[in-house]
Amino acid sequence: MLGRDADARAAIAEFSARARGLDVSQSCEPELKAVLKDLRTAQRCLEGLIIRAAARANVLAATGRSAPASEMMRADGVVGAGQARREAARVAAASNMPGLCDAVVAGEISGEHVDVLARHTKDLDDAQREALDSGALIDRAKNLPPETFRRLVKRTVQVVTDEHGLVDTLAKQAASEFRHWFDEEAGVGRFSGSLDPERYEMLVTAVEARVSSLAAAGGVAKGRNLSAQALVELLASGTGGRLARIPTVTVLVDHKTLVDGPHAASVRQTEAGHDIALSSLARICCDAVIRRVTLDDNGVPIDVGRKHRTATDAQWAALKAMHSRCAWDGCQAPIGWCQAHHIVEWEHGGQTDLDNLVPLCSSHHHRVHEGGWRIRLESDRRLIISKPNGTHHVTVPRPSRC
Repeated sequence: MLGRDADARAAIAEFSARARGLDVSQSCEPELKAVLKDLRTAQRCLEGLIIRAAARANVLAATGRSAPASEMMRADGVVGAGQARREAARVAAASNMPGLCDAVVAGEISGEHVDVLARHTKDLDDAQREALDSGALIDRAKNLPPETFRRLVKRTVQVVTDEHGLVDTLAKQAASEFRHWFDEEAGVGRFSGSLDPERYEMLVTAVEARVSSLAAAGGVAKGRNLSAQALVELLASGTGGRLARIPTVTVLVDHKTLVDGPHAASVRQTEAGHDIALSSLARICCDAVIRRVTLDDNGVPIDVGRKHRTATDAQWAALKAMHSRCAWDGCQAPIGWCQAHHIVEWEHGGQTDLDNLVPLCSSHHHRVHEGGWRIRLESDRRLIISKPNGTHHVTVPRPSRC
C-alpha cells in the first residue's frame, strides 16, 4: 500500500511539473486538459488509498494496537473534525461494499461518489444491505457524475427500504421555515428560509410567471430586482382570483411508476428536478392535468410537432421531461428562464421539432445567435458545443433525470 501511495505522489509531482512547463503564451488547451485529467485520476487514487489506510487503522484500533484513523489525523493536525467524520463515513461505506475501495484506488470513481453511498446507506439494516445490489451501484458510479449518481442511489435505497421518499418528504416539510427581520443599519428588510420541494416550486412558479409578465410589459430583462417586485405584487394580490389560476407545480413521472409502482429507475420529480414522495405524487394527480410524453428506448421524447415556429406546449413538456436547466455545459439557469433554441434556425429551414430544439438561457442564447458559438445536437441528445473559431469546446452528456 505504501508503495502505491508513493507512486501516486510521484505521479502528482510529475503532473504538476508538466503543468508548470506549459507555454501559456501559446495555445496549450489540449496539453492542459490532459494534465487535468491525469491529476483527477491521481486524486481519486489518493482518496482510495486514504480510505484503505484508514480502514486498516480502524482494524488495528479494534485490537487495541492503534488509535482510530480519525483520531490520528486530527491529532496530527492533518484534517479538521468535519473532514475526519467524512473519512470515517467513507471507511464505513467501503467496509460494507466489497469492491468500492478498489474502484476509488483505480481512479474509476471519486470520493464524492463514496460520500453519496455513505450518506444514503448508513442507516440500512443487515437485511436491507443484503438486498442492495452494491456491485451494480459501483458500476453505475463509474459512468455517472456525482449529482446524477446521488439521485440513483437515493431512489435505489428507497426501493430497498420500501418508503419511496415519504420519510424524506416529511423531514423536509418539518424542517421548512421562514425568518424575517429589519436590518436597521442597512435600512432594508431581510428574510431567509427553506421549503420542501413541492412548496418551493409552488412559490417559484408563481414568482417566475409574474416576472415574465412584468418583463414583457416593461421591456426589461429578468433579474433579482424584478423577482422581488413580483413576489411583493403576488403577496399583495391575495390568494384568490388571479393567483388561483397560476400553475402551482408540475411533476414528471414515468409511466411504469404511475401504473405499477416505484422501481430503481423511477422518475418522480418536480419540473426543476427535485424528487418528491410517491404519496405526494398520488395526491397531486388527484386534481391534475396529465400530459403524456412518449419516450423512446433511450429515454428521449419522441417528436411531437413540426408545424410551428415557436415550440408548442407539448414540445415544452417534452423538453422539461429531459432538462431541468439550461442545456449549456454547467449552466444553472432554471428551465423556466430558458427559450427553446432551434439548432438549425427556422429561417434556414430548421424544423420546430424535438431533434432540433434545446432549452437555452438568455445569456447562452445570445452567445449562439450573436456570439458566433455553434452547437450540434446528436441523435442521443448529446450537445456538441464549438467556439466561434470552430474548435471543439465541450461535449455535454445526454440529459438524464435518472
